[in-house]
Amino acid sequence: MGQYAIRRVLIAIPTMLGVTIVAFLMIHLIPGNIVQVMLGTRTNVTPQQIQQLYRLYGIDQPLYLQYWHWLSQLLRGNLGFSLRTGLPIATLISQSFGVTAELALGALVVAVVVAVPLGMVAALYQNSPWDYLARGVALLGLIIPNFWLGTMLVMVTSIYFPVLSVFNYVPFLTNPMVNVKDMIVPIITLALSLMAIITRMTRSAVLETIQLDHVRTARAKGLKQFAVNMRHVLRNSLIPITTIVGLQFGYLLGGAIVVENVFSLPGMGRLIVDAINQRDYPVVQSSILFVSAIFVLVNLVVDISYGFINPQIRYQ
Repeated sequence: MGQYAIRRVLIAIPTMLGVTIVAFLMIHLIPGNIVQVMLGTRTNVTPQQIQQLYRLYGIDQPLYLQYWHWLSQLLRGNLGFSLRTGLPIATLISQSFGVTAELALGALVVAVVVAVPLGMVAALYQNSPWDYLARGVALLGLIIPNFWLGTMLVMVTSIYFPVLSVFNYVPFLTNPMVNVKDMIVPIITLALSLMAIITRMTRSAVLETIQLDHVRTARAKGLKQFAVNMRHVLRNSLIPITTIVGLQFGYLLGGAIVVENVFSLPGMGRLIVDAINQRDYPVVQSSILFVSAIFVLVNLVVDISYGFINPQIRYQ
């Protein structure tokens, strides 16, 4: 198991290196640079002063040297400073990521808790009213956009459930009750599309698994249906479910950007959108890199978890 995990970690390292290159080039290929953004429309700056600023920020160096300097600072934990506030970017990310993590993890838990049983019931009672209901819910989850659902929920809660319509984020450790009240509607908004995807995947995986020989053997041995479903059907269906959950968690971070702006939550989404509007390129670059690193880390954890779900994978 240790060798399997080490191989997966070694694969993740060049992936992260590629992410740093893409994040760096994506910002530096945008017309304009840090100095031009800082100076704006000021006309009382001499060419000599502009050249001094170029040297100060290293913009006068070739692109590969700029990347190497940025990467070396990154490896030391220095993400740079915001052009607008002057605060360390690491501080801004640490203040914002807690909200996004709570929103994404909450949506993931809600989606899995609802979707996996729903998908199993749909598969075990194929072509029954339960199956049609599950597929109908999944279809609605796939076609309803997050921003529209969030807007509708804001309107509905404002009219019928005013206690849930005040979205003023309070950290969970500060006041758990207020935090849950403020986050429940955004979490449901973000969870719906993921719940639809997991329901469909669970149904497909269970339908495939119940046709396998070992499931028929377990039934022939006289095991109760519940034991067969839990020990043999669900466990052997977990690999595709785990895969889709891991992949979709990265998309949850992207969907959180939309949901956070709909509900005015101070998370990574708001941080990135505000930085783009203010042309605060260092914040945009570091935030994108940070979210991408979380996505790679989640997929690494999913890969390693395969070895626990199916021991045969450890030796491949």
